Amino acid sequence: MEFSCLPKDLKNLITDFAFGTKWEIVKNDLKVCDEIKNMKLSPVLTRSTIWSHKYDAYMPDPLRQFEPICNLTGSWSDFIDWSAVREILFRLDYRRKWVSFVYSRDEWRQLFNENWKNIRQFDSFFRFLIYTRVDCIKPLWKACGFDCLKSYATPFRTGRWWLRPGFGEFN
Repeated sequence: MEFSCLPKDLKNLITDFAFGTKWEIVKNDLKVCDEIKNMKLSPVLTRSTIWSHKYDAYMPDPLRQFEPICNLTGSWSDFIDWSAVREILFRLDYRRKWVSFVYSRDEWRQLFNENWKNIRQFDSFFRFLIYTRVDCIKPLWKACGFDCLKSYATPFRTGRWWLRPGFGEFN
């Protein structure tokens, strides 16, 4: 007998034992995991570990070892390394034609604030700039380019604060 054929109460019992949550939550989180996996985001933009308030430890990201997001930080947007995204936006030279033809820094931030899934558009833009090898980085950052972008934030610093209006705006 397949799991999908089981009655709802039995599914709830199994997922409560495995994850401490209801089947509907696990089912929705599995759909989001599948959606993120289909985005094929650059590893530079994602976190390999996520802090878990339930376990008081860093856990592998849910795409590698599934855990409902309610057992981790509680927000799927924390899967994205917002510190790295912000650093990329800072290093880009918006005086260049190929950098400024899509959005400005603040427009990107507003897009992420509206919906964190807009990271897919940014990933495509980021890959375009890297693979076409256009001159897109500020002169100060040319020596290192996009290296060293992975951050190791503390459990309480996800970089999510940058998405909120009025915080960390570029001038």
